[in-house]
Amino acid sequence: MAAELLGGAALGAVVGELFKAVLDLGERAINFNPVLKDISSKLNAITPLVKQIDELNEYLDISREETERLRGLMDEGKRLLLQCGDVKLGNLNYLKKPFYTQKLRDLDSALRSFMDVLLLQMARDQKKNLKMMNQMMEIICRLDNRGGSSKAMDLIVPPCLVPPLREQTVGLEKPVKELKLKLLKNGAQMVVVTAPGGCGKTTLALKFCHDKEIKDIFQGKILFVVVSRNPDWKLIFKNIIESLRGIQLPDSQNDERAFCYLELWLKQAAQNHPVLIVLDDVWNGPEAEGLLHKLLQLPHCKILVTSRFSFPRFSESYYLEPLSHENAIKLLLLAASLEKESSKLPDEETIKKIIGGCKRLPLALKVIGTSLSRRPTSVWKVTGRNMSRSGSIFDSEKELLECLQSSLDELDDKMVIKESFMDLGSFRENQRISASTFIDICRVLYERDETEAMATLDELFSRSLVNSVTTREYGYDDEFYEQYWFTQHDILRDLAIHLMNLEPIEQRKRLFLDINGNDVPEWWVHQEKHPSNARLISITTDERFSSSWPDMEASKVEVLILNIHSRTYNLPGFMNRMTKLKVLIISNFDSFPTEMTSEDNEPLNCLPSLERTRFERISVPLFSNPNQKPLINLQKISFFMCKFGETKIWDLMPNLVEISVDFCKDLSGIPNGVCEIVRLQKLSITNCHGLCSLPEDIGKLINLRTLRLRSCIHLEELPESTTKLRGLVVLDISNCVGVAKLPEKIGELHELEKVDMRNCSSLRKLPLSIKHLKKLKLLCDGEIAERLKTVAPHLAKQVKVHQEQANLEWLGL
Repeated sequence: MAAELLGGAALGAVVGELFKAVLDLGERAINFNPVLKDISSKLNAITPLVKQIDELNEYLDISREETERLRGLMDEGKRLLLQCGDVKLGNLNYLKKPFYTQKLRDLDSALRSFMDVLLLQMARDQKKNLKMMNQMMEIICRLDNRGGSSKAMDLIVPPCLVPPLREQTVGLEKPVKELKLKLLKNGAQMVVVTAPGGCGKTTLALKFCHDKEIKDIFQGKILFVVVSRNPDWKLIFKNIIESLRGIQLPDSQNDERAFCYLELWLKQAAQNHPVLIVLDDVWNGPEAEGLLHKLLQLPHCKILVTSRFSFPRFSESYYLEPLSHENAIKLLLLAASLEKESSKLPDEETIKKIIGGCKRLPLALKVIGTSLSRRPTSVWKVTGRNMSRSGSIFDSEKELLECLQSSLDELDDKMVIKESFMDLGSFRENQRISASTFIDICRVLYERDETEAMATLDELFSRSLVNSVTTREYGYDDEFYEQYWFTQHDILRDLAIHLMNLEPIEQRKRLFLDINGNDVPEWWVHQEKHPSNARLISITTDERFSSSWPDMEASKVEVLILNIHSRTYNLPGFMNRMTKLKVLIISNFDSFPTEMTSEDNEPLNCLPSLERTRFERISVPLFSNPNQKPLINLQKISFFMCKFGETKIWDLMPNLVEISVDFCKDLSGIPNGVCEIVRLQKLSITNCHGLCSLPEDIGKLINLRTLRLRSCIHLEELPESTTKLRGLVVLDISNCVGVAKLPEKIGELHELEKVDMRNCSSLRKLPLSIKHLKKLKLLCDGEIAERLKTVAPHLAKQVKVHQEQANLEWLGL
């Protein structure tokens, strides 16, 4: 090590010389072993700091006095060590051992002091440079902001969080080890993991991200980006920057400018710890190849790509092989909840046929395995026989779909589950779907209530047909499903689309349209066919779509899903003839809320049957038309990351039963119009950081059973009129860190059964009247639980002290 240090830059060489002097003492150091060990420890700690100064001398402002002090200290240490080398038992210098020992201790203290000063100065300089860089980026961002606003950027949830690895993996230890060798040991900046769909590329990438060694190397700077077909690279770059910085940036004008932001940030912020960027599910094409090549120019950055396609331009690739025969058996039995020694285990030949039919692909093994769970061996044998007839090798993706289809055939006696699976093809590839949206669809198409709909979703999850992305053990406790999200593997989505396409358009019960640019299907342009039998229609468009709609006759449609990606969007005029429409879901995947218009300027005027709506990233003045008729049958409305502005929408929905508003940052208060909706039973306003107060008239909501204000961090108190909500059963103010007190007469809410007060750090005391709440179950932190023992000791047994840390991985922003 000493030789390596001597070969370094100026300061490194000075420290290296002292280190060499310590090593050169050899056996002579025995007389001063304890203190020399301390000095060696200090030098080990100082060495990387000095190397960093040498490498970053243009960025750090270490004074000349400090560097000279270090040189002097090192020179003095070398002289002292030479003198200590002459101290031997039996000579006159040995009498000076106590003197030299003290001198060495003084040197050790001086090194400790210098190291502290060095750390403080480096931290100061790095923060100063980081601040300057942030200021530069803010100036650039403001120049990009068309309005020229100097408004401060908003703190956000990082959009590129690494999802949790929920499933037990099989056979990935070796691939993870080999990937680490390629990406870390061999010095590659980018590695492309390639394999057919269903081979486990995403699972491998997640296992790699959650590996302890990888976490230690990248120190939390690991970003996971799902790319998929037709990516918006400008938005991807923006999301990466926002994840690194933790603040929201304005929209940039083009890919090049967004890339410049990212490059600028990495040059400063990733000097000490590199960044790992995982790009999952990248599709082939000139644009993707060009941008991957550009990413190779980023400093202090490692990139892991997963793709069904190979990219010949990039030399470092890793082909993920199917599972070994032994691991395939493990995964199949794991999915079927069978042990290898189980008496219910099918015969070896049957298992071999099933594994051969699945070609040892993890996705196929999991889906087929879960479909066979708890089934008699006769069903296993029939499945194995059927799969062996079609051959053991997939010649195309179509054969994989046919293999997976066999698992759906097992659902013929559970038609609602099968039909619900098919409905999920209506969402975008890799989209995170809210359980609340799933409930809305099931409620209308299959007449399932919330509990039954969630049981259906759980069944799909247990069969590996969907993947959960939410980690909340209290998930369904109070029927709060807005923050329960799930995804579906793109191959399984393709299966739903494949099965839909087997039917003629006129006979389809559901129709999925994915429009690139203005490439509308010919049958639609020429009005040759109409989905006259469809109950669900989904239309997905991108930023190039001109909103020029052909006409459509779809009189039986009850669910309409519009997946959009644009700043402005013109609703189709044919909506007005969908008189049976009960569920309308509009999801925008641009980074900013979409301004909605309509071909006839009356967007929702002719929807007399509409019962449930959900809007994601939409500008709510959609309802600002003065001619808008009241939606008298509307029972539920949900807003996610929407922009409210000035709107009087609540006057148009007199019979609402449920309102959900989540992550709508500009919502500063609840309009009094809400308090006039006397039929309202559920009011959920969550993660709305602009919400400061509730209206005094909230007491008018006499039928309200659930009031949820979770994570409204600037809310300071609940008005006393809250105590007039005599039917209130659930009150959730968790993570409302600004709430300092509860209403004094809260004890008058005799029906109150659950109060969630986790992380209410400003709440210092509880009202005495809380002791009158006989049914109350309280979820809170330890401090509040202790206070409750004093105020209402008889409620102490009904208190659950919750220690769970905030989890944001469900958010697909």
